[in-house]
Amino acid sequence: MKAFFIKKPRLLTYGEVAKPEVKKGEVLLRVRACALNHLDLHLLKGRFKVPLPHILGSDVSGVIERIDGRTNLKVGQAVVVNPAIPCGQCPRCKKNLSCEIVNIFGYKTNGGYAEYITVPIAQVYPKPNNLSFVEAAAFPLTFLTAYHMLVGRANLQKNETVFIWGASGGLGSVAIQVAKDIGAKIITAISEDDDAKKIKKLGAIKIINYKKENVEQSVKKLTNGEKVDVVFESVGAKTWKISLAILRPHGRIVIAGVTSGAIASQDLSDIYYYQQTILGSRMGTKQEFEQVLRLVAEEKLKPVIDKIFPLKKADKALKRLAESKQFGKIVLEC
Repeated sequence: MKAFFIKKPRLLTYGEVAKPEVKKGEVLLRVRACALNHLDLHLLKGRFKVPLPHILGSDVSGVIERIDGRTNLKVGQAVVVNPAIPCGQCPRCKKNLSCEIVNIFGYKTNGGYAEYITVPIAQVYPKPNNLSFVEAAAFPLTFLTAYHMLVGRANLQKNETVFIWGASGGLGSVAIQVAKDIGAKIITAISEDDDAKKIKKLGAIKIINYKKENVEQSVKKLTNGEKVDVVFESVGAKTWKISLAILRPHGRIVIAGVTSGAIASQDLSDIYYYQQTILGSRMGTKQEFEQVLRLVAEEKLKPVIDKIFPLKKADKALKRLAESKQFGKIVLEC
């Protein structure tokens, strides 16, 4: 089968690889679409170590070709993959909570930059009829991550104010929709004025261009000096000090990414003095994925597509992601 794979760090190769063999408890999918994530860039650069050669791709939709195990799913059925694979053994898994060491499909398993993949049966769900294969591939990882960040971790409430970094990206554009569904007040950060109209349609009430405005001063002005209850962080080093500065007493920062760098500093005295909370977040639970799937099927949450590339042009798609040119998700069509 054809696939894009990492041959060695920073070297992405397109060519023939062996078609995966189905093991007990797995399904074989003919991949129809696979969305890109920043995890793909980290793996390509060698930041996270995985056995090579390695096929990228966490967000997958496709059609079942073979099943080895008991399930209500059928051969020929259109499906979507839940990319959060729990270990099933840790204390949190046994309590039906988010896994301590959850694996991400396409991280330590081969992923969807390929014509075929094998997936554990428990990770496969029927594709909502209202979604195309491209749209179905565009929601799993980012929607689950944003939902777990704002609902599962930060416990964002109706009428609270949330500040969202990276509003034009795949994760930020989803966070706006999740916050809107909760009934929160939303302030977002953008780098291009052209994105403002698109972001307002998603539900953002107030928008700050961080390249032209002082974010801290703008947030204070927009909130009448009260600052925000929750900061949605996925940027890291470049924005961390600002995130702390715009957080009100008893506020929460929830972080699930460090795209600008992982090393940042902070004044610890402010954290305890103002009784603020910093929350790490990674993926989400099976129940949260099923809730997200329901919200997508009901069109309360909608995938935002930036651009579609054929599988054989995955290198160009990754280049677009690396340059942060996208608004929404970049998707490969197979």
